Amino acid sequence: MLLKTKNKAEIILYVFLKFILNKIFKREGDVLPSYILKKIDGNIFDDFANNVVSYGAPVVLVTGTNGKTTTANLIAEALRASGKNVCSNSNGANMPNGILSAIIGAYKFAGFTGDVFKFRADYIIIETDEKVFPYISSKLKPDVVVVTNFYRDQLDRYGEVNSTVFEIKKAVKNLSGRVLLVLPSFEPLAAFIGYGLNNPKIYYGFDKSFFKCGNISGRTGMSDAFTCPDCGNVLFVGDESNGNIFLTEFKCEKCGFANSNPDIYAKYRDAGGNIKAITGETGENFEFKTALTGDYNIANHLAAYSVLKHYKIDGDIVKYTFGNFQTKFGRSFKKNIKDVEVNIDLVKNPAGFNSVLEKITQGRGKDSGPVDILFAFSDRDADGKDVSWIWDVEFEKYAENIGRIIITGLRPFDLALRLKAAGIDKDDIEVERNLKKSVEKIFLAGKRQDSQDKKIFILPTYTELLKLKKYIM
Repeated sequence: MLLKTKNKAEIILYVFLKFILNKIFKREGDVLPSYILKKIDGNIFDDFANNVVSYGAPVVLVTGTNGKTTTANLIAEALRASGKNVCSNSNGANMPNGILSAIIGAYKFAGFTGDVFKFRADYIIIETDEKVFPYISSKLKPDVVVVTNFYRDQLDRYGEVNSTVFEIKKAVKNLSGRVLLVLPSFEPLAAFIGYGLNNPKIYYGFDKSFFKCGNISGRTGMSDAFTCPDCGNVLFVGDESNGNIFLTEFKCEKCGFANSNPDIYAKYRDAGGNIKAITGETGENFEFKTALTGDYNIANHLAAYSVLKHYKIDGDIVKYTFGNFQTKFGRSFKKNIKDVEVNIDLVKNPAGFNSVLEKITQGRGKDSGPVDILFAFSDRDADGKDVSWIWDVEFEKYAENIGRIIITGLRPFDLALRLKAAGIDKDDIEVERNLKKSVEKIFLAGKRQDSQDKKIFILPTYTELLKLKKYIM
């Protein structure tokens, strides 16, 4: 399908606008050019989406609450390492304007004869926000849909998480039944996307032996599914055996909705951090090491591996990508500045916040000391106006391993109150309204640490993350 003349002109205008933003205003310009073009041409997304679909490259959509940026980028980077051209929104701009920018950016000049611009991509790997998944999937007609998880996230914009799940399931039903679904076996709401559908499916997850937590009762942090998404009955999470609760199973005793056995699962992790994954049907082993810390990132790697194995990407290339993967700025980012390791992790909902706190306090003791944290906490539209979710974050569980705290942003006192209620001494908490000064103060706290391994942690909400870049990069 040839581009329309107006679309060719739009590519030129897009390149010009991005050049101006990059060179003059020192901005990345990943979203604004598309925003301007959509104001000029209301049909631009349809035009480019139709052209991409007609091109015939496999389309993989990755959605979910947490982990979709990492998962999509793992897939894209491994494909590039195997010599493929990839169209992807690797910066995490996962709303329509950001996705449109990724698509337009994949068009390259092909000469003045014939079709001036050609779409250059062997694979299209797109991360999409949960709320716009129905729209994006209806336009791009994916071959593979990857779901990470569903947690309560920005309730003022999205409503209860179940409503988002139902909308995505409805959108999947409206796609071709040949679409491959890659789903977590252990997370009820995400697994429900494939329940009752005849689509081919790959479930990724964990062996019982991978996670063992004793003395756990009631709800776990693995899901926000309090009730069965199919019938509304109480959903039982966890299978007790030999005194342990395994957080990998769930079941509704009324309608029978339950976890599926994973097709690809993590069996164990050795002392060196190597993870052994197994393909259930064949028993094939795949051992890899992740460059990212945090147990929740293992699930992202399993999801990515499921897709890469489906497309028969060489295992050695996948291992190399996983072991050397570097995140983009924010989300989960690390940089050494003057002998201090600066760690930045985006926080936007209780489940994600708990996972980050678990990661950064893991293994802390008397020798390593508590962690010094800068919280950049705001409630702009992109962050979500309802900040009550911070009361669901388990600060009490990690309080003893937290040291110096600086809080900045638009809602610092809300977070300060929550931390005080969690038992953190008010003398360890400082509110600093100025973002630049707050970064300087937490960096100074890191320099003062009585350790050769000096680390600080910055946990921002989305809009504060964007503002942090000029002080860190």
